[in-house]
Amino acid sequence: MPNQLKKTIAIIGGSGFIGKNFTKYFSDNNFDVVVIDRHFELKTATPGVIFTSVDIHHTQELTMAVERVDYVIWLVHASVPSTLDESLIDDFSLNISPLIKFLEKAESLPNMKKFIYLSSGGTVYGDVDENEPIGELHPQNPISNYGLSKSIAEKYIKYLTKNTGFESFILRPSNVFGMFQNLIKPQGIIGFAFKSLHDNKSLDLYDDGRVIRDFVYVMDVANATLKCIQLDLKSGNTTQYNVGSNEGLSIKDVLNKIEKICNKKLVLNHKTSRTFDCSFSVLDTTKINSDLNWKIETNIDEGLIKVWEWINTVEK
Repeated sequence: MPNQLKKTIAIIGGSGFIGKNFTKYFSDNNFDVVVIDRHFELKTATPGVIFTSVDIHHTQELTMAVERVDYVIWLVHASVPSTLDESLIDDFSLNISPLIKFLEKAESLPNMKKFIYLSSGGTVYGDVDENEPIGELHPQNPISNYGLSKSIAEKYIKYLTKNTGFESFILRPSNVFGMFQNLIKPQGIIGFAFKSLHDNKSLDLYDDGRVIRDFVYVMDVANATLKCIQLDLKSGNTTQYNVGSNEGLSIKDVLNKIEKICNKKLVLNHKTSRTFDCSFSVLDTTKINSDLNWKIETNIDEGLIKVWEWINTVEK
């Protein structure tokens, strides 16, 4: 049982890239952590961390698993931005329906004070007319099913939080990178590029790397989440925050930085642009900077070095 003198946080979808980092971050910050997922890789015993195997589609089991926790972080999502629009009905069933069912039961959870959902600042806004940082009030026009499902989930969260005893936060991170990224499945250019150099393999580069992106280190996203938790409770309220670096870099710029760190040139397979890639996606973080006094602590160069060090450790 968790130590009731400490605050307890549940991380739903905790076995993934962001979940592993969040588990470490909140454990290091004196939380009892309940990590919830369908399955886990080999896990090491960590004081104050409980691993619970639950399918998010089993709503009763899921609510039982979090009935004693103070804060719930929802990370789980069954697709990535590059997933094709094969079935929007399946997408709704996989990603939105379990979230709705959980929030419909959340009012009955005796301890839950805050619900934090990781949306996607990189996909919910879609293409923009001007290459200026995008604020939270910008219209949402997603161009991928991933961005669409995130946008729809946000609206359900706001609707289902009203008139409840808990508070919700929707965080829209930009392109998150860091340790524990999946180096096999598509999960960000940074991990793939480093892995390609490590393994002496080529890398696919779309549109000559001209698209502009905003990158944020995963532990900075965890810190933004903590700051939401530390705010005074406003029951029934939902707040949206962009979480990014406020700095735009082309993919080619990032690859140049990676080559410099590794002192090695990438072998690139040049390909045409993809339909789900926005040409410009940089977030305006004025709101979170002002409301939470949050800012990035790890810049892109420092973060890239940490990722390279991690890859060299796990790939030995």
